[in-house]
Amino acid sequence: MIMKKSNEKKPNELNARDAFITILRSLTGVEDWESESPDEVNRSTRDVDFLLSPSSHEPDRQNDKIAVEHTIVESFDGQIRYVSRSYDIVDSINAGCRGRLPHDRYYILNIPPEIVDTLVTKRNREQFVSDLSCWVVETAPNLLLVEDWIQTVYEGHKITLSCGVDYERLNGNVGPIPQQPENQNALKRERLRRALEDKLPKFTKYKKPGFKTALLLENVAYFLDANTLKDCEINLEEVDYIVVFQSINERMITGNVLKEKSVWYLFVPYDKRFNFPIETQYKSVTS
Repeated sequence: MIMKKSNEKKPNELNARDAFITILRSLTGVEDWESESPDEVNRSTRDVDFLLSPSSHEPDRQNDKIAVEHTIVESFDGQIRYVSRSYDIVDSINAGCRGRLPHDRYYILNIPPEIVDTLVTKRNREQFVSDLSCWVVETAPNLLLVEDWIQTVYEGHKITLSCGVDYERLNGNVGPIPQQPENQNALKRERLRRALEDKLPKFTKYKKPGFKTALLLENVAYFLDANTLKDCEINLEEVDYIVVFQSINERMITGNVLKEKSVWYLFVPYDKRFNFPIETQYKSVTS
């Protein structure tokens, strides 16, 4: 087993950097960029994720150096962990229901984070899966209409089973849809505020030598736009580039430029929207 060093870059960080380089090529006209990672070298103090600079083949652009910070923005603490665990749990429930559900429609199960977070031991998880499998098998035949739903209460929290459309590939199964906490809007604002407060101070020492700055937000919560950022009560005027990425399995799929120098894009122009091929790997992008 290969152990990952604490400061070693994760695949999504490298893919976000490389997607940003693709964007920079369009925004600046500079084709070749070199990258270094101060936070891997400087272990005594917190530092930025990347420093990007035009390569030696771009002698007229050597002042276009950029300090880059990347962060994942969840809609609440533990969202990624919750989504992964909820999918695994519903997969187990589906296995317990296999061959016992009507074959002319499929079903959707919503299990709230408050329940998933309690299923930390093998015993209580297996008990939950057994209980829910029995409930789904008993309840599903009563749901006959698309979007028809029914709820049960488990340890004080509501679980919802709903009926999907007739879809041959999925019929006879139950699948997951993650659920947001009840106070999701407040949690989103708080999570975003803390993410920004953590990242922005790292730019300070790079602004004086003339570096531009870039904030790359991996938006796994699917709620970020320019208005949300401007309303978060954090001063972002000193950040030169703000890019919001959507990702799948740690790979950037789309990137929208929300801020470029002093310009905010409340409606992102088409030439500031970028799509990335799913097979792109970071080694193929940077020099």
